[in-house]
Amino acid sequence: MNNLKNIDIKSVGKKTLAMLVSFYLMFLAFAAMKYSFTIMGGQFAEDLVKIPHNPFIYFFIGLLGAAVFQSSSAVTTIVVGAVASGHMSLDDAVFIVMGANIGTTVTSTIVALSYIDDKSVFMRALSGAALHDFFNISVALIFLPLEMFTGFLSNLSQNLSGMLFDNGPGINVTVFEGYDFGLDRLVKYIFSNFSEYPWFIFLSAIVLIIGSLKLIGGVTKQVLMQNNNISTNTLIFKNDGASLLSGTAMTAIVQSSSITSSLIVPLIASKKLSLERGYMFIMGANVGTTITALFASMATGTEFGIEIALTHVLFNILGVLLFLIIPGVRAFPIWYAKKLGFLAAKDRIFGFLYLFTLFFVLPFILVWLSV
Repeated sequence: MNNLKNIDIKSVGKKTLAMLVSFYLMFLAFAAMKYSFTIMGGQFAEDLVKIPHNPFIYFFIGLLGAAVFQSSSAVTTIVVGAVASGHMSLDDAVFIVMGANIGTTVTSTIVALSYIDDKSVFMRALSGAALHDFFNISVALIFLPLEMFTGFLSNLSQNLSGMLFDNGPGINVTVFEGYDFGLDRLVKYIFSNFSEYPWFIFLSAIVLIIGSLKLIGGVTKQVLMQNNNISTNTLIFKNDGASLLSGTAMTAIVQSSSITSSLIVPLIASKKLSLERGYMFIMGANVGTTITALFASMATGTEFGIEIALTHVLFNILGVLLFLIIPGVRAFPIWYAKKLGFLAAKDRIFGFLYLFTLFFVLPFILVWLSV
């Protein structure tokens, strides 16, 4: 009770509101960047479909696309439409989905960069963000060669899809759009007069991202790091099971693992949440993010669309099960995340090099060379 009396409720409320606003501005910037690439990328998307079958190239297309759009859900939904319409084969699409799972983690890494002015805090923040990276990379390293040589995921999804269509005349489900907090509509309204100038929209998004990151860094330090009365020992993070289920449910509602995984970075940076508990939340987020493409595929009513959506579901759920069931495997992403945070704390430019090389430079060069 004494601790509660010492809390300035009004001050905490203002800082919390400022933190929420700063996050909203950041995701508004991401929505603006997505809008600019949507305008610029029509012809580029058509060229990508013409690329000869190459699993690695399609994998990096998915990685780059999700990094640019800040959402694996957006990429997989587009892929579902392409497969359902017959413009893309399931064999190609499955590798795009795998790459998109890694590309979507760029958002939390960008959030971690807002703590770069403090070495110890930056180390924890980048480690928390990298949990999502290394978990998805580890799952891809298991399933990418398995799919290449056996077609395991695509064959299993085809069998499951066949069972669904054998039991009924088709599926007619309203597309679940989730809560985008009005971001897409607001961006279109703000930039409605600049649709012919996508580079202006893109540069505006960059400026907004830089500004919002500075706000996030400043505000979260005040709200979380300077207030010892704030605790994450709540229902959401009470234990591993609660963290896993919370990550799944919250991501299914928001329909973006980028958003939910980004929100735990400040908690880990401020020592309010352990890497291990945040890791469980992120695995849950990986399951929740498959809901978007699944509903989109059901709305198409085609077996091909269902197949690629089920591939996404199987990839993420089986990946989570492997890391939960097999002893010792679960520790690998945590170890690598801690190692990355330590290296970045010693030389902070390493954090920037990691971000741009993994998410943009490497996939862009490989995709560009293949087009």
